[in-house]
Amino acid sequence: MMQAVNVRDFAVSEKQLKIRMKSVGSIGKITKAMKMVSASKMKGDLRRLADGRDFGLNAIDHIFKADLYMQRKAPLCPANPVTLLVPITSDKGLCGGVNSAIVKQCKLAIMGQYRSKFQIFSIGAKGSTGLVRPFPDCLKTSISGIGTPYNYPTVMSMAVHVQNMSHDSDKVIIIYNEFKSAISYVQRQMELMPRKRFLESMKVSKLYSKGLVGQSNRDTLNPCLYELYLTSNLWVAFLNNAASEQSARMNAMENASKNAKEIFERLTLQYNQARQARITIELCEIIAGSSAL
Repeated sequence: MMQAVNVRDFAVSEKQLKIRMKSVGSIGKITKAMKMVSASKMKGDLRRLADGRDFGLNAIDHIFKADLYMQRKAPLCPANPVTLLVPITSDKGLCGGVNSAIVKQCKLAIMGQYRSKFQIFSIGAKGSTGLVRPFPDCLKTSISGIGTPYNYPTVMSMAVHVQNMSHDSDKVIIIYNEFKSAISYVQRQMELMPRKRFLESMKVSKLYSKGLVGQSNRDTLNPCLYELYLTSNLWVAFLNNAASEQSARMNAMENASKNAKEIFERLTLQYNQARQARITIELCEIIAGSSAL
């Protein structure tokens, strides 16, 4: 009777192992396919990053760096500024710690400060999900479901929302992942001026007021310059974050495929051992029966 029970247990064990092997094998195929898709998308994101990383970037910042008079007379940021945080995350997961690192940076920025001095405008579903519980009073607006790949008109619409939300803020901080290589990215905090402070600074410009730009032109062009200033910096942040997301997802899916392969090999060994043990017990029973006869 004991041998019969053992045989039955081995049969159940083989069936369970077979089911697990099939499940792990399917997961391995899915992760391998996702890795290939991410590698293809990352190639496109890197091309867009190379083409657009210098578009309008630092074009307006050079005006502030070159005008020493404006640096002295421009309104300074107060000691306890009202800050608008703009974390850029993705809508999808399975990309390592690329989104959790951005959420962590937001928490570190607010930690130890007056929470009433912070507002959060989250871009991406993962950012709003990670921040709504610890900072329900700071999270004012979130946007998700942004179409990818990103284009400049989409980022312009994001810049309009940032501009409207920063109306009463003293500074804007964009938190994003900067792409370094296929296996490396770092978190960056880009500090920008809100529209009101930008226009007040441009009013005291000396170099900018010389030449072809008169007072009437300045009143017309300065709002347009701020839109270029805000949108171009956001554009670079979005491009870097998209490339970092795809590289992180590619690496995560590669690691998942390796883990699935190792688990499948381990399950195969266990299955073969259980199968061999069952066959051995059955042979022993046949031999014992033949000897009894």
